[in-house]
Formats: sequence, structure tokens, C-alpha cells
Amino acid sequence: MLKFFFFAFILVVNGSCAIHNVSENKYGEPATPESQGVDEVKMLAALEFLKSKSFQDGIGEVMMVRNGKIIYEGDSVSKKHSIYSCSKVFTSTVLGLLIDDGKVNLDDFAAKYEPDLAAFYPGVTFRHFATMTSGYSAEGRSRWEDENADWSLTPYTPEKPHFEPGTHFEYWDEAQMMYGKVLTNILGKSMKEYLTEKITDSIGMGQWHWATEQKIDGVAINNGCTGVKVNARQLARFGQLYLNKGQWNGKQLLSQEWCAMATTSQVSATNPVFPGDRYSEKGSGSYGFNWWVNSADGLRRMPDSPLYVAYLSGLNHNVCCLIPEWNMVIVRMGNDQNPPEGKHVVWNEFLKRMGEALH
Repeated sequence: MLKFFFFAFILVVNGSCAIHNVSENKYGEPATPESQGVDEVKMLAALEFLKSKSFQDGIGEVMMVRNGKIIYEGDSVSKKHSIYSCSKVFTSTVLGLLIDDGKVNLDDFAAKYEPDLAAFYPGVTFRHFATMTSGYSAEGRSRWEDENADWSLTPYTPEKPHFEPGTHFEYWDEAQMMYGKVLTNILGKSMKEYLTEKITDSIGMGQWHWATEQKIDGVAINNGCTGVKVNARQLARFGQLYLNKGQWNGKQLLSQEWCAMATTSQVSATNPVFPGDRYSEKGSGSYGFNWWVNSADGLRRMPDSPLYVAYLSGLNHNVCCLIPEWNMVIVRMGNDQNPPEGKHVVWNEFLKRMGEALH
């Protein structure tokens, strides 16, 4: 794993995907697309394609930032709402900060901090939780009226695992919720409070919200899988922090090592997807620490887009996409519907068209 990490880090930091830091006093200035090397006519044509694959919210909540400059924003980029599963990266960012601070290690056993895991999950580590390879499942069926067994009403009550940790990939919200609870146990405060202190105030995100699932001794457990409410401008800042390799205004808020690992595939392409209710979510070879990754191992979800594109993906076509090769962040938010052919299919074509706009 150390050898793999070093290789991934070199690729992201020193290779063709290297990027430049954008300081706070320069981030967010408006600029013409042409001044940032983008053909405006072709960019607008690419956006028209994205709009054609969106529902009623269209591209009103689209932000496009290149070299830290805003080259496009829709007319609704200040509208706040849930970003659904894009929220998952907020949970893993908490882990990254705890690792940076020497409070935990990536391969620590989670049961050390959550006794309820000891019986069924003694071997589950933070790495397993962050990569959706824990096998964790909670007692009870879905709280939703559909065939999906995820999202139990009792997400913090473990039952027998779906598989031995590390042996499969399974995109499973209950696992992410337990992951959030374990991190809250360590913090002794809510994840939202911690991230506000360590990250979001420093990058100028302003006020934002994170839904609470339960409380521990009066401390809110923010929902580890969803419930973050922000607007497109705020989400673009969060994405820019990762594109900046954790730097903001000359300060290293999140380690370069964490940012490189999080946005590089951490699940082997040979790791099978668990044949359960979320089998359609295929992260083998393309999942980092809650970032989906356009990796080089033969499982490129977006084959016509640059390598090492990393993106967050949430219900209702919420996306935060980092394109290191272009030094670019693109956000699309909405409260409408996912494109039926899949976000990765639509964004593969959208990014292909955006690539043609660069000069």
C-alpha cells in the first residue's frame, strides 16, 4: 500500500496532473473564459449538452472555475439544498484531518472507538469504511418504500456482515453512517462543528448545514452518508481545496498526502462488487475515499475524459468534479432527477466536449 500511495502521489503532484495552488485572495474572481484558455462558444455548447441531459433545474446551479477564476456560473448558484451523497466526502475529510493530527491511523480498527462493532466487525478499519469495503450492515430493512435494503431505521445497530472486510466493494449508506458515528465518538463533538473549525471557515464557505441522525450524550451525529446543505459556490470552494492539494491562502489545511489518496482509486479493480441491492454501483478500480475516480487500471467510468478526474456524485444530479489536468472545478447541483443513463455517462460526454473547448 505504501508503494501504491507513493506512486499515486507522484502522479497527482509531480506528473501531468500537477496543479497550481490558488490563494484565497485570488480565488473566485470572475474572468472571461478566453482569458483562462477556454473557447466560450464551445464551452456554452458543452453546457447546452449538459442542460439537455438535466431535468427542471437545468444548469442554473452550475459553477465552472479554472485556475481559481470563475468562468461560468448559473443564475441559481446561491441556492442551498442537500447535495445527497456528495456529503460523504465531508465525513472522510474528518478522517483525513484526524489522521493529519495524529489522532488515528488509516488502518486502526474502528471497534477500538465503537464497542458495538466488536462482535461482528473486529477487523474493520477506517480504510474499509472510507472505501466502501467494510461489509457493514445494520439491523432491519430499508426505511424507504422500495426494494433497496439500505438505510435501516437502526443504522447504528450492527448485524452480521455482508462479507469479510476488504473482500468486496459495496456502496452502502448504513456503513457510511456507522463510519460517521465512530468519528463522532473520537471527536467528542459533531463532525460539522469540527469541519467548520478546521476547514470551512478558513476557505470562506460561510454558513452551511449538516443533518443530524441521532445524538450521543447530547453530541449530534451528523449523517455520515448525506444531509449536507450548501450552494454551488460553497461546494466549488470545497472542491477547490482538494484540487489545491489541501492548501488555501498559503496554509496547509489538509495534507497533500490525504488529498492525493482520497482522489486516487483505493479499491482494486479485481475486488468484486457485492451482489446485493446496490450492485449497480460499481466502484472496483474507480473509488477513492468517497471520491469516484477516472482511474488508469482499465475501469475508467469516463473513457473519453482525462485520467485522474475525481468527482462526487449525489442523488438528483449533484456533482462536484475535479479535473487536475485542466486545473478546473465544475459543479452541477439540483433537486430534480438523475439522468437515466447515469451521471458518469453524461459527464463523460460533457467533459469530452469541454476538452474540445480548451486551447
